[in-house]
Amino acid sequence: MKKLIMTDLDCTLLPMNQDEYIKIYINEIAKMFYERGYDGKAVATATMKASYMMAKNDGSRINAEVFEEAFLALVKEDAEKLIEIFPEVYGDRYNAIKTVTRPNPFIKEIVELMREKAQFVVVATQPMFPLEAVEKRLSWIGLLPSQFDDITVYDKSTFCKPNVGYYKEIMDKFGATPSETVMFGNDVNEDILPCKQLGIDTFLLLDGLINTQNHDISDIRQGDYLDMIAYLKSL
Repeated sequence: MKKLIMTDLDCTLLPMNQDEYIKIYINEIAKMFYERGYDGKAVATATMKASYMMAKNDGSRINAEVFEEAFLALVKEDAEKLIEIFPEVYGDRYNAIKTVTRPNPFIKEIVELMREKAQFVVVATQPMFPLEAVEKRLSWIGLLPSQFDDITVYDKSTFCKPNVGYYKEIMDKFGATPSETVMFGNDVNEDILPCKQLGIDTFLLLDGLINTQNHDISDIRQGDYLDMIAYLKSL
């Protein structure tokens, strides 16, 4: 039994091709602004650059503020109006991304076990998006925000993965220590190594594994969805 379970979303709870996801997301931003008479490619490029700045947030401000400041500086002309339009990309247009995701036949059992095995369960997804975007992605595998105690989003978090401050922020919110916490994820650099650095138990999901820096993962608890379920049962 744990006090806190944290779980990644993309490529963990929600199977997907992450590279294609990013490509479609940026393309939809470009199309949306182009349809409104703007240079869609320039806006999409500014979005990527501002997201990079957000990823480097040092905890002094919420991520949304860092993104907007960087975006406004990059776009300049009609920047305030563009910021107002931006949330529209998370409406029906965002569903285009669903094409690169897959159903998760294990999701019901996984979430039920997480709820049974921890006092608090948090969707620890990279906090670069508003709640509307995360709600959409959860819905594609039949999940609701109400099934979790918290979801990390860009207007509440002050760090991004893989900063250890991101994980400390979640633990502090729920009064959990590293020994009382476990993290499930598929990305070695973003989900696993920061948690191991803090002394948090981890489980590396090999379905959708991301290991861009080719870290040695031989000593990391790992497996497929069935192994994940077995580990949850053992808590």
